[in-house]
Amino acid sequence: MTDDVAGQVIKAEQDRIRCLLDVDRETYDRLHAEEYRLCSPTGTVWTKAEYLELLTTGRVAYRELELIGDVDAIVGTDVVVLRYRCVIELTVDGADIPRHDAWHTDVYTDAGGTWRCAWSQATGIMDLPST
Repeated sequence: MTDDVAGQVIKAEQDRIRCLLDVDRETYDRLHAEEYRLCSPTGTVWTKAEYLELLTTGRVAYRELELIGDVDAIVGTDVVVLRYRCVIELTVDGADIPRHDAWHTDVYTDAGGTWRCAWSQATGIMDLPST
């Protein structure tokens, strides 16, 4: 059962990523919990409504957002935590953010049989110079 739930939530996360690229409002609403919060790599926290407004107005525009490798999942009875690496390229308020790798951690909750993302944390990956 744990593998089934993990698979369902990973599929939901793939759909959520696609809806961010496509700015698909219906899918966005279905896959984001009302209490959704995104903590961006800059430390800015956006609510579900704020993030949707940024996407629909083009203030945040993803050019690329793609999973790299496997998705790790911790499965509880009504909470699933995902962690994965991705490639991301976007524009924020007209400023181009170049293509880079990032770690994503997403917390999904079971809302009566529908898994919805409640929290997202994105952390940019910096390659430090070797010593």
